[in-house]
Amino acid sequence: MSPWLLLLLGLILIFMEFYLPGTILGIMGGISLFASIVLFTMQSNSIVAVVAYLILVIFAFGVVLRLALRTIRSRKADRSIYSDDAQDGFQASEYDHAAIGKSGVAVTDLKPGGYVLVEGKRMQAISQAGYITKGSPIVVVDGQEESVIVKKGDL
Repeated sequence: MSPWLLLLLGLILIFMEFYLPGTILGIMGGISLFASIVLFTMQSNSIVAVVAYLILVIFAFGVVLRLALRTIRSRKADRSIYSDDAQDGFQASEYDHAAIGKSGVAVTDLKPGGYVLVEGKRMQAISQAGYITKGSPIVVVDGQEESVIVKKGDL
């Protein structure tokens, strides 16, 4: 096989890695580039030619990376595999609003974060005022993102 063909194959595989993520194509592309350099070195009698080829491979690799990144950025959001910068109003998860005012028990030590059990539901919790030991009664007073905010309750 020709080192030029291996070089072209490696560059194509690396370019494709940006659109089909999973590292397999990138690894195969890197191996192809390396094999191309080794094959060219074995076939060449001149150290100058080998150095020039190595510089060409590095330059071509840089061009492929820039081209891939530029095409990804220029694609419309609805046709791209990458999200755009518009994340306004996005919230990954939310606490259970119905749990506010209800009593429960600390399933883990809250220092200040941990887990509580409220009406048979395990919830992520943050202690409002310091450390709460496992098994202590709690009361849900508020919530923030995915966690309920609790304080130590009465028995």
